[in-house]
Amino acid sequence: MLKYLYGLDSVERHRAVAHIVREAITPPATLLDVGGEVSLRCNHLGRFLKGFAITTANVARASDVAYGGDVLPFDDGTFDVVVSLDTAEHVPREQRHAWIKSFFRVARRTVVLCAPLGTEFQHSVDQQLNELYRELFGKDHHYLSEHIACGMPDLDEIRAWVDGRPYRLYFDGDARVYQKQTEAIFRRQKLAGPLQTPLKLLYQLYTSKDLRPLKLHSEPEPYTRRWYLRVDLDKA
Repeated sequence: MLKYLYGLDSVERHRAVAHIVREAITPPATLLDVGGEVSLRCNHLGRFLKGFAITTANVARASDVAYGGDVLPFDDGTFDVVVSLDTAEHVPREQRHAWIKSFFRVARRTVVLCAPLGTEFQHSVDQQLNELYRELFGKDHHYLSEHIACGMPDLDEIRAWVDGRPYRLYFDGDARVYQKQTEAIFRRQKLAGPLQTPLKLLYQLYTSKDLRPLKLHSEPEPYTRRWYLRVDLDKA
């Protein structure tokens, strides 16, 4: 039940990453979730992925390991799998390649990443959503403003990260659905006043009714929401 409280967009990415990890690795195995959290509130990957010993590392939120956002504080090959869900778009573009290299260093077998796809349409969506949030609440939205400042990765950038290693790219989600539901969440938050957090969670639970069967695509579609990158280090 808890995993559905955080809305369609979150459920889609956690479900897809869990599926991709299971395709690559048979548990038991160790996994590092960079940007993951540990709390009852968060949509932890462990709710979707059973049989993996998961360690979380985060810069600002409750996690197993706190780190500065640059060098992962682990020895080479510490984990079977390293994953990161919707974190790359919060890292400045000029720092991302070096940041992802550290994933390849601490992973033994597989790295799986995902983030919103950097298309013109999706950049426009984030700008419109941030403007709406500013209109309603008088300030920028923390996550959306970072998306805009850092830029979302496009296909050329993503492929450059792999440095010749074997990889697969998958695509899923609809940015139009994301825009519609996020606009509704912001407007309900404004109307709810002091009750905005519980009502937001209830609405996000309601949006999960629109969850479609998982069907990852090998090519992006016009309104694709998110990319997924799987790099197999043990096949290089």
